[in-house]
Amino acid sequence: MAVLLETTLGDIVVNLYTEERPKAACLNFLKLCKIKYYNYCLIHNVQRDFIVQTGDPTGSGRGGESVFCKLYGDQARFFDAEKVPWIKHKKKGTVSMVNNGNEQHGSQVAHSGTYLYP
Repeated sequence: MAVLLETTLGDIVVNLYTEERPKAACLNFLKLCKIKYYNYCLIHNVQRDFIVQTGDPTGSGRGGESVFCKLYGDQARFFDAEKVPWIKHKKKGTVSMVNNGNEQHGSQVAHSGTYLYP
């Protein structure tokens, strides 16, 4: 399964690991896409030749919440990371949920690749 992200600098096709990451890829990311949560989110972190990061509606890099927050309230703002099997960013085009520092995910995603910026 794939998702097309349209940006002002071009489109990004995201292939999802639906079997390996059912909660992150299916339940969270796809539902957030469906409710247009990511529309107009700024790219708030660019690391040259590494990643771009988005998914925070505040644009600060500190905001965002999982779809479970919409269903169950603030106590479900984040959900536990799925760790098995371990998946690494080995090639350009890999997308993953961003960890909040406590091994939990919300809405932010990082896309690996080669990015050139001024």
